[in-house]
Amino acid sequence: TSATAGGAAFTLTVNGSNFVSGAVVQWNGTALTTTFVSASQLTAAVPAALIAAVGPVTVTVVSGSVTTSGLPFTINAPPPTIASLNPSSATAGAAEFTLTVSGTNFVSGAVVQWNGAALTTAFVSATQLTASVPASLITGAGNATVTVLSGGIATSGLTFTVNPAPAIANLNPGSATAGGPAFALTVNGSGFAGDAVVQWNGAALATTFVNAGQLKASVPAPLIGTQGNPTVTVTSGSVTSNSVTFAINAPPAIASLSPGSATAGGPAFTLTVNGSGFLPGSVIHWNELALSTSVQSANEVTAPVSAALITSSGTTAVTVTSGGVTSNTAQFTIGAGPAITTLDPSSATAGGPAFTLAVIGSNFASG
Repeated sequence: TSATAGGAAFTLTVNGSNFVSGAVVQWNGTALTTTFVSASQLTAAVPAALIAAVGPVTVTVVSGSVTTSGLPFTINAPPPTIASLNPSSATAGAAEFTLTVSGTNFVSGAVVQWNGAALTTAFVSATQLTASVPASLITGAGNATVTVLSGGIATSGLTFTVNPAPAIANLNPGSATAGGPAFALTVNGSGFAGDAVVQWNGAALATTFVNAGQLKASVPAPLIGTQGNPTVTVTSGSVTSNSVTFAINAPPAIASLSPGSATAGGPAFTLTVNGSGFLPGSVIHWNELALSTSVQSANEVTAPVSAALITSSGTTAVTVTSGGVTSNTAQFTIGAGPAITTLDPSSATAGGPAFTLAVIGSNFASG
């Protein structure tokens, strides 16, 4: 009793009474190719061209030169279908956006539905609708079903995904030393999408997406030129994460050495370097030779100096490298060893009285 506009040709069965051989089924008055089955049944071929457009049709039978009354046949509009959504996902907490729904057989007045609730919809064409999705519908992660109600017929649904909002758990490393070199920052967390960008005090860094829980970003040296505490955030799907503080520590600085000098040829000793900005892993350098260093605190590092390093007089440059940054230089003095030139007197007679011996030379120290 009905067909869908644009459908294929079909056979129509007409049931009634008093049909005679030669009876003809008529379609809005147009004769169809008809087959006589019996006095109570005819069949007729309906070509596709007759159901190309929506509308009512009247079917009659002419039998023995007598025309029956008509019965209605309905040509319905084809049902709407959804093919795709653009975008097909959003991030929880994002702003209101426009959803484009592509499909077929949309009619003016069609409404896009979000989990069954009507959205403000604009009819673009029979194959496209746009709808406004308010921010209140995407406040939390999850899935929504999008359908279209067109001409009183609802389509099947397509899934729209609301991804979790980005969140930072920690940074690696979590600090650097002022004046240090460029480095790669690893941001660990959740809810990172392929378009995620790491921000440094609001400025975008060159970012590599690893997975939904990790990003890597390049931090150039100028951004850690001075001591401070910049904030790191992630923008993903137009949503900005929580902020995490990155520490830029003061560079290492030497205030004094203890001892500050030694005598050439003297024994090994422990050198104490006093100053600031000494981080775990700091290394004392003796004329660029790395010494085995112990970090006592941020203000003190120590290292053993072997006797082989003070065999001859001169000055040694002492520095401390911490966090990839080298401190100022402190001079360690290696004084010349004592030397005797003459004795006065240089001899005495056995059995003689006590006397005072003068030893003449150089580099004698008190004691």
